[in-house]
This record gives sequence, C-alpha cells and structure tokens, in this order.
Amino acid sequence: MYYWDTSALVKQFIEEAGTGEALALRAEALPHATATIAYTETFSALRRRVRETALQESQYHELVRRFLQEWPAYVRINLDDSILVRSKTLLERHPLRTLDAIHLAAAIELQHHLDEPSVLISADSQLLKAGRAEHLETKRIPL
Repeated sequence: MYYWDTSALVKQFIEEAGTGEALALRAEALPHATATIAYTETFSALRRRVRETALQESQYHELVRRFLQEWPAYVRINLDDSILVRSKTLLERHPLRTLDAIHLAAAIELQHHLDEPSVLISADSQLLKAGRAEHLETKRIPL
C-alpha cells in the first residue's frame, strides 16, 4: 500500500515539479492511504497558493472539486492515541516537523496492520530519511 504525505499528495492536483511522478504512482492499482490530517493540510496548501497568487480563485475551486472527488478513494488513517504517542517517539529520534512526525507515525501504524510493507511517498527528504530509518520503503517525489 502506498502511504502519501501531503507534500506528495498535493502534487496530484497542482501542476509543478513532481506532478508527473505523483500521477503515475497514483494510477497504480495499489491501495493508497494517508492520515486524515492531510485533508486540512491540502486545503491549507491550496489556499496558500491563492494568497501567493500562484492560483486564481477559479482554479482553486476546480482543484478543491477534484480533491474532494478523490478523497474517498484513500484509506484514511485516523489520528488516535497510538499515532500521537508514536509521533512523540519519532520526534525524539529524528529532526522532523510536527506534521511529518504524524504522517510517519501513521505510515508505520499502517505497515504494522498489513501483511506487506507500506511505501511512504513524500517530497520531503528529511521525512523520507526518517522513514527509511524506521524500516519503511520510500519513494521520493521531486520538489
């Protein structure tokens, strides 16, 4: 199963470096997963691009429509106590940002519930490095 952090997930909707790679991975028949926090993070990333004038309001609404259409297809990992406790441990082991620690904890929890490895997909090199140290397979999407 592919686990998407938000840096990679957003590239499926916004044309930028790494979009082609993200779309190719998303087209694979594997199940795809992410943490529920990616929902809010995606809207934040899209709104930031509007504020920075990289997106027009009409483009934003079209991307939101596409994202909301795709969202139900993802296996969504809820942020429960086990993920929060694991994210604390990960922050003590690795130089991660808060939401990256939550995504990594969710990917690890997902792998523990599968009979096969999950693959962490991200554009963040620090998160991918921590993922490998935590015995996850990783795929890097270019920034």
